[in-house]
Amino acid sequence: MSTVIANPAAVPGRAGTRSGARAPGLPAVVRVEFAKLLAQLPLRVLLIGCVVVPVVFAFGMRVSGIRPSDTLFGRWAGTSGFATSLFVLDWTAAWGVAVGAALIAGDIFASEDRLGTWKTVLTRSASRSQLFLGKALAATIGVWLCWVVIGAASIAAGLAIIGDAPLIGLSGQLIEPGRALGLLVASWALGLLPATAFAALGVLFSVASRNTIVGVVGPLLVAIVLQGLESIASGTMVRSVMLFTPFDAYHALFTAPVQLGSVVQAVVTSLLYTAVFAAASWWLLRRREFAGADAVPRNRRATILCIGLTVVVIGGVLAGLAKVGPTPLTAANLARSVNTTFTRLVQVNYLWHNGERADTSTPWSTVCALGTITPTANAGSGAGEGWSCLITDTRTTDGISPIQVDLEVRANGCYTVQAPPAAVGALHGTDKQGRSYLNPLYAFDGCLGTP
Repeated sequence: MSTVIANPAAVPGRAGTRSGARAPGLPAVVRVEFAKLLAQLPLRVLLIGCVVVPVVFAFGMRVSGIRPSDTLFGRWAGTSGFATSLFVLDWTAAWGVAVGAALIAGDIFASEDRLGTWKTVLTRSASRSQLFLGKALAATIGVWLCWVVIGAASIAAGLAIIGDAPLIGLSGQLIEPGRALGLLVASWALGLLPATAFAALGVLFSVASRNTIVGVVGPLLVAIVLQGLESIASGTMVRSVMLFTPFDAYHALFTAPVQLGSVVQAVVTSLLYTAVFAAASWWLLRRREFAGADAVPRNRRATILCIGLTVVVIGGVLAGLAKVGPTPLTAANLARSVNTTFTRLVQVNYLWHNGERADTSTPWSTVCALGTITPTANAGSGAGEGWSCLITDTRTTDGISPIQVDLEVRANGCYTVQAPPAAVGALHGTDKQGRSYLNPLYAFDGCLGTP
């Protein structure tokens, strides 16, 4: 039986217009969809939070002596405004992006199913492809806006409340304020790429589930799974395909020399994920029916269950392969990195204490091991808390005994070193003017580079 449709614009996928009328085009669709997002409470609340959270955190670091030392740059968050912003960057990458993608992208298609407005939006003289691109771009712009706002707010709050003191890099180098600001802006800019991939993931959940709850919960569930993998996946095979790995790429900007390979990998991975998620979303939307009996899925619960099961299965497979393949977390690489970082921090500590440059010719030597350490050989590989390193001054005339430090090596290639106060001094030192400063040797962070 055939059906006569009086308004050709009602045909899904066809940009029907009245004679002499001009189709609105993609920019108009993006404007309309983004205006709808701005009119909704979630995006407004997110934007307010993106301004308030960095300011509150910076004030907390200024008035409190408690520092989040278990996070990269966290121990310096109350000393340098650049470190304050980098701590916010880590937090935003871990959870903020997932929340933004969930509330903005996760509902942008599913809301039409919830409200039953698909037939209405498909008669706006816009084709199905224009509608898809318009909604997807509007959601992405919303996620971008939140990312840019929290980045700008964290930089401004950090510099205004904490100050622009030089930053200690992840190779022990002292980064002057001008360069630190440039690297900080580049780090936030680099994070836009994986944030875009997360927005595309939110769109995929929204299109596939046709359910607002699943569209919102889906990206959060993925974030939880990825956070679990982030702590155990030390093998290159899994880390190279994880969606969270590109968020760690900014670490490479704060090493000396800068490790551009990690940055390139982050760009490629983010673009591939964005393309795959967007293509899958379009394929699902393109084959949908919006009229007749097929417009309503026969078994929506089965679809939702299938989506959840897929996430769990993929997460389980990746967890099983978490340590498969080569890893850069070897004793030799760790010893090399710790030796360089410690040597530079000795110079920084001398500069802060005496106000002048240290003798850079002191020949430090380092060996590391997972478990029992010997003075002569590196041993072990992988992430964990059982690492130790023995740092030796090979110039015997200095009379400095070997220093054994404990390490926590993370799966993302970064590590935290805790040194004995008897060897490196207390947490706080005093310079010649009697001013207190944070001893950079007491505990410090470093990175081998994102696997």
